[in-house]
Amino acid sequence: MKPPSSLGAPSSSQRTSLFLLPGILLAAVIYLVLFPDNFRLPGMFGSSSSPSCNDNNGSPSAVGRLAAGGSPAEEAVDLRLLMGIVTTPSTYERRALLRLAYSLQPRPVRAVVDVRFVMCRIEREEDHILVALEIIAHGDVVVLNCTENMNDGKTYAYFSAVPGLFAGERYDYVGKTDDDTYYRVAALAESLRWKARRDAYQGYLTPCHWLPEKQYMSGMGYVVSWDVAEWIAATPELRDDHNDWEDVDFGGWLRKGGKYKNVYNEEPRMYDYWDREMATDVNCFRHEHIADAVAVHKLKDRLKWARTLHFFNATQGLKPSKLYHVDLDNVYHV
Repeated sequence: MKPPSSLGAPSSSQRTSLFLLPGILLAAVIYLVLFPDNFRLPGMFGSSSSPSCNDNNGSPSAVGRLAAGGSPAEEAVDLRLLMGIVTTPSTYERRALLRLAYSLQPRPVRAVVDVRFVMCRIEREEDHILVALEIIAHGDVVVLNCTENMNDGKTYAYFSAVPGLFAGERYDYVGKTDDDTYYRVAALAESLRWKARRDAYQGYLTPCHWLPEKQYMSGMGYVVSWDVAEWIAATPELRDDHNDWEDVDFGGWLRKGGKYKNVYNEEPRMYDYWDREMATDVNCFRHEHIADAVAVHKLKDRLKWARTLHFFNATQGLKPSKLYHVDLDNVYHV
């Protein structure tokens, strides 16, 4: 008969557990000190409380929310703008460039400007996956229920959807722009601050210096007051009211609907890109950069983007380092 084991002598497995326990407790203490956020590891490239990680449907990322001058305690926000950049699912590089360009801009004072990339339904398999990654990372993409097009209803789809999609945001203005346009957000906010907040229509009137009854805001970018977007959403017959370029039709809608009242032309502060190496001439809508520009259009390639961003001091944050040498002196200057 096997004698009973002593109660005071632990088994080999118990001895192993007792040996490991101090190490486990030490590891737990170190973990809690380093990662106290409710036992969750922070994101590899940002805080675990980032809106882009936790709410891809509503809150824009730090890049998507381009501007908020000062903290609420310092200066109360008195202007809120939603700007939609019209894009297509496959233009990843352009969206990456735009996020970079806007993230380096000075923040406007007492204003919030939220920027979203607006596209129609995603069709291709690779775009479904890659756009999903953008949404997870940035939270700044809007996918509308429309077929991707250039002049067949995308503008209507955007403006008619905005009041429902952003009903709780209390924006004063809604804008639309192309992905080859660079808006200077602080200048845009200041240009809007003292303007009407009903029946407002701001942009670059084209054809320039022509018959006023024939003019409309250029597709490079325009802004309307929130009530105009609500009116578009409540007027479904506009969906099929398109006989010309969409931006021409848009101006026509406002005239027919009695909304073409407070019209603001930002010439010459909104213009098409031009430099001395181009074969085309300067005219009323195309000229060299000016310091108080609101928007620059026709940035069709990297060189035009680079020269524009350099002119507006986007590179001024580059600090000397032994890790690199970047020559910003021998570049094109206006």
